[in-house]
Amino acid sequence: MKKFSFSLQKVLEIKEQLLDNLKIELGNLNNDMRKIDMAIEKLRLQFSDINDEFTHKSSVSITVGEMTYYKMLMEDILKQIERKQEEKQMLIKKIEAKRLEIVSMNIEISSFEKLKEKELDKYNKALIKSEELFIEEFVSNKSMTNEYAL
Repeated sequence: MKKFSFSLQKVLEIKEQLLDNLKIELGNLNNDMRKIDMAIEKLRLQFSDINDEFTHKSSVSITVGEMTYYKMLMEDILKQIERKQEEKQMLIKKIEAKRLEIVSMNIEISSFEKLKEKELDKYNKALIKSEELFIEEFVSNKSMTNEYAL
């Protein structure tokens, strides 16, 4: 009997490769998320430092121009934080969509693997049956040759 070959093996391999690519893309998106989180934290620290400096200078003595400068600077940082948070929300949606794609691809691959297992099981049963037939024929032929030899 010929060796087992799964007729959809190439499709299964392509699906597995696509899954690997999706996982890489998800990893890249997670890296982007960490970068955004770090940028937000950096901006918050910057805001905190500027706010502390403003508070300190306000308690001593500050001009109207300096006060306006600090207020504008802090507002700008808050707007940057807000933009980064919006960017983060968009990225969260992309990550969730990518996870759903990965789950879907895993389900597809799983179904192909189950199909492959079923075909392999059928193949193994057919192989066992053909070996049993071969043994029966061999025993039958052996007994016939022994009869003619006598």
